[in-house]
Amino acid sequence: MWLQHSGGLAGQFARAGAVFLVGTFLALTVWRPSALFSRAMTATAIAAAALILWMWHLELGWGEVQRSLEQNLWTYNRDLMLRLGDAVRTGPGGEARVVEMAAMVRTVGSFYPAFLALASLGGLRLAWTWYHRIAGHPVGSAPTRFTSFRFNDQLVWGWVIGLALSLLPLTPNGKLIGGNLLLVWAVLYGVRGLAVFSAGSGRLPVPVVVTISVVAMFLLPFIMAGLTLLGLADTWLDFRRRLVATPTT
Repeated sequence: MWLQHSGGLAGQFARAGAVFLVGTFLALTVWRPSALFSRAMTATAIAAAALILWMWHLELGWGEVQRSLEQNLWTYNRDLMLRLGDAVRTGPGGEARVVEMAAMVRTVGSFYPAFLALASLGGLRLAWTWYHRIAGHPVGSAPTRFTSFRFNDQLVWGWVIGLALSLLPLTPNGKLIGGNLLLVWAVLYGVRGLAVFSAGSGRLPVPVVVTISVVAMFLLPFIMAGLTLLGLADTWLDFRRRLVATPTT
């Protein structure tokens, strides 16, 4: 019924992905309840495969979805600028704002699959957490604490696949697919790095943690890169196990 709602191709694409995602996650939950993050990743991967088959059945290409999305974004930004008035469009820096808007639209269109995947993973984790907070008799175990966040170490091969698709002309859409894979993997490992930092920050004095947090606000790109590398290194070094094994005095 939800898919029957009116809307452009981009909206239908997102709604179809949500239907596949929720249905797959519920099926996995009934079949094998788990508190592990891997269930959300499995549901997202299966939903993505189902979405690709749905597009193939309807003879739709990704270019059509991307053009529909970019058209929607252009319409939204144009209406916003019209509401703000002529001063925004024709005033100082007006042309620069149009160029920035065009770059933003192209970026969102190119990385839309990655944004959907990340929103799916975050949404499933949030929904499962709230389900265990409000349900009287929830199914399965509650999600683990954020400081324990991890996933299968074999997923490190996603970096290799993403880089190969981005750098080598293996498929016509290889660069697009590789770029989206790298974005998803960078965020996942960045969150894992943040979990490692959170687990270790418990041993630091509160003023030190506050100071680091304030400094991080001004060096966010470098901090995000550092957290991603930390999460990637945790694949082999398992910092949290070392923290537990380290004797405290």
